Amino acid sequence: MVQNCDIQLEDVFVPDDDRLPGANSFQDLVDSLSFSRVMAAWVSIGIAVGVYDACHRYLGERKQFGVPLATFQLNQEKLVRMLGNIQAMWLLGWRLCKLHGSGKMTTGQASLGKAWITKQARETVALGRELLGGNGIVTDFHVGKAFCDMETVYTYEGSYDVNALIVAREISGISSIRPTSSRL
Repeated sequence: MVQNCDIQLEDVFVPDDDRLPGANSFQDLVDSLSFSRVMAAWVSIGIAVGVYDACHRYLGERKQFGVPLATFQLNQEKLVRMLGNIQAMWLLGWRLCKLHGSGKMTTGQASLGKAWITKQARETVALGRELLGGNGIVTDFHVGKAFCDMETVYTYEGSYDVNALIVAREISGISSIRPTSSRL
């Protein structure tokens, strides 16, 4: 769980040795923020993989009507959808890391990755929660905790909506975050 708070600093002295080089404003941190969006995306991938693994094991071990839950078609379809989401998330995350490593990743690309990957991970974890039925919300199987963790990751580093607006600004050249006129 991530605790959010409102921190106000007044009359704070930071020695030059402790300052982030070249950072004099929030805007100076854009590259760092872009990379942290990619890291939030990778956290989402990790959560989704963990839930998939837990569900895969659970469905193979838990029996209903004398057969493992994995034998039922709807459960198999959900596992396949989860795995498809995970593979697509891995590929996008890998591509973003390659772009970042070459210095070619844009803020919009980082935001698109964070928005889309966390959205897909959120769906994947929800499918996992469904697969475990009532056990999907108890702590014994860890999926309920992962479900809550995923909601946190989806929200930090800007919500899906905020990141979508950053992408839209990059592809359209128009910012809807700070509109040019205010009509009420």
